[in-house]
Amino acid sequence: MKLIASGNKDYVYGGKFTGPVQLEMMLEAAQGSEPDIARVHFNDGAVTNWHSHPGGQLLYLVSGTGRVGSSAGEHVNLQPGTLVQTPENEDHWHGADAGSNAVWLATTWGVTCWHDHSPLEPA
Repeated sequence: MKLIASGNKDYVYGGKFTGPVQLEMMLEAAQGSEPDIARVHFNDGAVTNWHSHPGGQLLYLVSGTGRVGSSAGEHVNLQPGTLVQTPENEDHWHGADAGSNAVWLATTWGVTCWHDHSPLEPA
């Protein structure tokens, strides 16, 4: 058994999000077959750029009002307690709804493949 009281790294991301985001790495994968687990705080309305994960991702909305979108054109606003599963290699984005902060628990398999544009940019 391993107890982890709080994350061991704190990253402030820029360039991959539309606004301020802090990522606390709770558990970094030792191998590619294991997931990374992070708590991610999105400030007011911030969302990720489009991205995908080779092994998929589980997103659990801990607090605030969140939102997610997929390349299939889906866009959903979410309340705390919602679990989102993204399949392997599905382009998607997630973050906080406009006017709200959101905290997500993200479980990710594989190295994130980032795209250069946000979902809020005109097509």
